[in-house]
Amino acid sequence: MKIRSAFFTLVFLANAFGGQFVPDFRVRPDDFTVLMVPDARVSEGIEKWTSGHGKFFGPGWRKAGQQAEWRVTVPVADDYAVNVSLYQSHGKPVSFLVRAGESEVRGALTGQERGWNRLALRGTLRLPHGAVTVTLQVVSPADDFELSVQSVELVRPAVRKALLGRASSLRADTKWFQDAGYGIMVHWTSESMPRAGERKPYAQAVADFDVEAFASQVQKTGAGFVVLTTSHGQQYFPGPNRALDAILPGRTASRDLVGDLAAALRKRGMKLMLYYHPGAGSDPKWIKASGAMETDTTRFFTNWQRIISEVGERYGDRLAGWWFDDGAVAYYYRSAPWEALHRAARAGFAQRLIGWNPWELPSPTEFQDFYCGEGRAEPSGADALLAKGGDGHYRQGAYTGLQASASLITESDWVHSHQDTAIGPPKWTAAQMADLLTCFRSYRNVPIFNVEIYQTGEVSPATVAMFQEARRMASNGGNK
Repeated sequence: MKIRSAFFTLVFLANAFGGQFVPDFRVRPDDFTVLMVPDARVSEGIEKWTSGHGKFFGPGWRKAGQQAEWRVTVPVADDYAVNVSLYQSHGKPVSFLVRAGESEVRGALTGQERGWNRLALRGTLRLPHGAVTVTLQVVSPADDFELSVQSVELVRPAVRKALLGRASSLRADTKWFQDAGYGIMVHWTSESMPRAGERKPYAQAVADFDVEAFASQVQKTGAGFVVLTTSHGQQYFPGPNRALDAILPGRTASRDLVGDLAAALRKRGMKLMLYYHPGAGSDPKWIKASGAMETDTTRFFTNWQRIISEVGERYGDRLAGWWFDDGAVAYYYRSAPWEALHRAARAGFAQRLIGWNPWELPSPTEFQDFYCGEGRAEPSGADALLAKGGDGHYRQGAYTGLQASASLITESDWVHSHQDTAIGPPKWTAAQMADLLTCFRSYRNVPIFNVEIYQTGEVSPATVAMFQEARRMASNGGNK
């Protein structure tokens, strides 16, 4: 097979996007090691899907013999369990092997799997000390299949057992989340625009945000909680944060908008969660200052933990949860220290909910409580895995053990970023929304509706009215 160089691909992407993370290819003896297909040497026909800050997967696996290779360094010789994260389009049985030196393990898809899966291969792979090539290869005799492969994961069995045990013991109670019914998310960011005119500087917009008016609007929707975006395309925080100031000054605000909003929501019987993004390629100053593209991830994840733990300590139980974006495409490929990140995210409140958004990919870690469900509109859960009348937690598939949730765009976009433009109408009628809410509740799947918001802090009155009427209809027994 013709092999194309991963190094050439990474250099091209670095030139195109101002730098991209290159891993150290060092096997971690005390945690999971992630080997991404976009970082591999791959056979002809296999693509590498990446963005400026993220790595997704490699589509184009269609023939027996195709493979991906990684040259890794093993500090501790031992037997390692192997997972393969992959997606099949056509429901065909497909067999694989992963090889390292003279050792290999095998596994297969039956063709009955749904969506993305984390396939555990049989047995263990013996990794010798030092440098070794790890190869993933399709060994099916037939060529009538189509796969996308995200990664190969390596972990010592005893380490896996210990990590999974600790993650399971740390799961928070999601009863309040279910009882809330649904939430409202707002991407109120440094890129938000007012209804008309120029955008204000971020700190000034924070100072001018009318918390009481916003909380009153959300209360009318009937939502039980709000997810407020902090950083998104650019790294900012709507309040004081000494850790962020130390990394990149000028990205915080003197007014504590988070604290003010938490108080306004609490007196209305609602909770506050925060959305956080680790940093996008559209913010090169942050990427450089935070160490986001450094092969040694120590500085980046230390910075992350300092920011997040300071937020948690400041707000305590006033902060009910975190919705961390790009868990599978920005954290996962760095072989993130999930347990340490979990401790930082729980600082100040041990029952704070945590979700790492995987998009449509498998869950990146067990150290979380709910599935974020970006773009998932079906109340029965990811690929119909939830049972009606169940407890709202996945019992099989790529999100096993997690509380179901779905994050949906209500109008036309996540962020209202167009100048002199009104927020458009909601995509659902009140009757449609009433049916949707009733169905979600029957599965105990918690939807989060992202509504566009002006920089002034106002959401669309038409959207609020749609939710009000939908609640009335639902309380009357359906579409009436």
